[in-house]
Amino acid sequence: MNDDLIPNAGDRIICVKVGKVRRENFYEMARKYWRVDGIRATRSNHVLAIVDGVVKEDYTPSSWNLTDNPKYEGRWEFEGKPVENSVYIGKSVASYYGKSQNPVKYINM
Repeated sequence: MNDDLIPNAGDRIICVKVGKVRRENFYEMARKYWRVDGIRATRSNHVLAIVDGVVKEDYTPSSWNLTDNPKYEGRWEFEGKPVENSVYIGKSVASYYGKSQNPVKYINM
């Protein structure tokens, strides 16, 4: 069984590393304060929350907006819903990140 993430055709994915961030809950950890390309972000149909190189949650974003939190000026956040029974949960994205320190990775975008 292959545990590497293989995106479905047509899925436009943003991966966000959330392992070292502490916020109210997992959704809040995944959705806020990212340095992303706003145009690319609005084209995404999945946001994957990554911990230690593995997908822990999958969200369908309904909107992306610049945050109104002055501490994170210029960063983006999304509103969305969890994807039930996502095929991506538990899959490794390590091959997409390589040695990159960037917490955001685009797949099929």
